[in-house]
Amino acid sequence: MNAAGQDYARIGRDCGLKRYFTIFIVIFIVAAVLSACGREEDGKAAEGDGGGISNRNGDQAETADTGDSGATELIFFSENGMSGKIFDDNYGNAIRKAFPAYTIKYIQKANGTSMDDLLAAGTHIDIYLDSIGNYESRLFSRKLQYDMTDLIKKHNIDLSLLEPTVVDAVKQASGGRMYGIPVLSSNLALFYNQDLFDTFSVPYPKAGMTWDEVLELAKKLTRMDGGKQIYGFAAYNAMVNLSPLSIQHADLKTEKPTILSDERWRTLFDTAFVKPAQDSGYREGMRTLKDLPGLNQFAKDQSLAMLVYLNTLPTSVPTELKTMKWDILPLPVFADMRDVGSQLLPTYFGLTTLTQNKDAAMKVLKYMVSEPYQNHIAGKGLIPVLNTDGVKRRLGQDTEFKDKNYAAFLQNKPAPIAPKTEYDAKLVSIYRKQMFPLAVGDTDFNTAFRAAEEEAIKAIADSKK
Repeated sequence: MNAAGQDYARIGRDCGLKRYFTIFIVIFIVAAVLSACGREEDGKAAEGDGGGISNRNGDQAETADTGDSGATELIFFSENGMSGKIFDDNYGNAIRKAFPAYTIKYIQKANGTSMDDLLAAGTHIDIYLDSIGNYESRLFSRKLQYDMTDLIKKHNIDLSLLEPTVVDAVKQASGGRMYGIPVLSSNLALFYNQDLFDTFSVPYPKAGMTWDEVLELAKKLTRMDGGKQIYGFAAYNAMVNLSPLSIQHADLKTEKPTILSDERWRTLFDTAFVKPAQDSGYREGMRTLKDLPGLNQFAKDQSLAMLVYLNTLPTSVPTELKTMKWDILPLPVFADMRDVGSQLLPTYFGLTTLTQNKDAAMKVLKYMVSEPYQNHIAGKGLIPVLNTDGVKRRLGQDTEFKDKNYAAFLQNKPAPIAPKTEYDAKLVSIYRKQMFPLAVGDTDFNTAFRAAEEEAIKAIADSKK
């Protein structure tokens, strides 16, 4: 090749290299721009409360990016003795999934880990949880309550989306402050054993039946059958604090117990505990049991036809329920309160004066009243606090009994929650002591209620020391 040809070949090679180099630069620039756009979008998703989970109580709830620097540990505690498994199933696992950057720790109450033990050891409690009545008595008596009003506003938690009775109740007990946020509730319903109704050719109970109608139905079932006592109806002791009558356990102004002065207590005890036990065989059965018939007689012995119990019954005895035909109805109603069910028994979660990372804790509480978490709770058959039709339709759908009438839990409107005091839990325990002696016929109303009043007066005085 001559010199001119060599020059043209060299120029061609140089031009080809320049073309490839130019193409490479263009590809690099485009990739960089796309990467920057992706980071910008990720940043927008992580702003505010975090990205990724649709949330009715705020725009979004956290997934991976919590916006907190460094490790965040949140310690949960309750005096109710809940097991770690139940905590994880209902709360812990869902929280950890939503907040992978957080360490969620639960301390179960046991020997050496009571609230007083933890306080003495200098252990901080970031989030306390307990049911209404117990929440106030256990937290307030130790001056650990923390008003979350400002933090609720800061984190845009919309309390108007929640069931109003459970929000109003915590404000009442807290003097208008927000010492707790309701996350879920329990209530009372009527569970019935269809096998017993079929055996004795008695028609099933129906929704909307009054107490009198249910008790008349119970009479057709109560009997001795082949040496086995069959009980027509019984009510769980939670009727004392969750009844549709919404009776205060103590007068808030005088701080005196109401058991003897409010006639509605007699109506309640007579309806729920005394009238169902008028049959002599029923009473003899109670003397053998040394208690009123209850969950064991309904699910294990299958000798109780109808039982008023908490909505948690299906998860309490799932194995036994698989061996019988049963279903759910709303709580019977009083004739002059046709659409009113039981009071709700909310579980409150709240920061304490010991909470170390208040913003992190509030982000978790905001998530717990969001639609994703409330769907999780409802699916387990627990009563959600978020008042949306979609969440309510999820009730019981993740349980093994989803074919049962879970809608019955929400069929009646909840009764107003009776105003609470910090010694309410003690009074409930005292009043419940009179259920058995009254039902079995060992005492009369005046004697029973006078004894309860005397014990309650002493309990109130002791709580002030």
